[in-house]
Amino acid sequence: MKNSEMDKLMAHCSQYFQQGDPIILHNPVMTDPHIDVLLYEPNEAYPFWKMVTMGASDFKMPDAPKLLGNRNEYMIFVDPSVNLNDQETVGWYYNQLMEVAFYPIGGNCCITYGHRLEWGEEEEEPSDMVGAFIEMPQILEDVGALHCKLGTFKKATCLQAVLLTRAEIDRLLEIGPEAFSEYLYPEDGGPMHYLSERYRSEKF
Repeated sequence: MKNSEMDKLMAHCSQYFQQGDPIILHNPVMTDPHIDVLLYEPNEAYPFWKMVTMGASDFKMPDAPKLLGNRNEYMIFVDPSVNLNDQETVGWYYNQLMEVAFYPIGGNCCITYGHRLEWGEEEEEPSDMVGAFIEMPQILEDVGALHCKLGTFKKATCLQAVLLTRAEIDRLLEIGPEAFSEYLYPEDGGPMHYLSERYRSEKF
């Protein structure tokens, strides 16, 4: 990503998260594309952690129907009680976000709203989560957060990944993505399920 594009993405996220500059978690591995992660602390407007990829949109996905765009950046939201100032803890969430970001790159495919990703159980980094559902970040008040213009001919779609257990993926397969999205963000004012966890708790 060009420096000017990184500046635009950071400004975009800061604007819609309603807070200042993030911490940048640099990827120590030389990947193609190179993807870092922006870390935003909980704030008054959105009292949870925000983690956003920076560089995933350098990959132009192949054309497919019903795409919101052919370049994505991805975010996850984490409960404020989780200590993401701890290196091991934030490292695990960082790795999950990288799983999402490199999924379409590795398979030369597209992912968009309503898609599910599965990577299974990790023996080295135990967790209840085995995949993710790609969602629109509906918790953000302004729908303008969904698209970030990086240049004259380059625009990133900013999508949310919600980490899921095997049982939740089975439920997603049973009821379909539209109903599952309604479960995550119910229109009737019921409890929302948009925060990602390493081990499933009653907070979800």
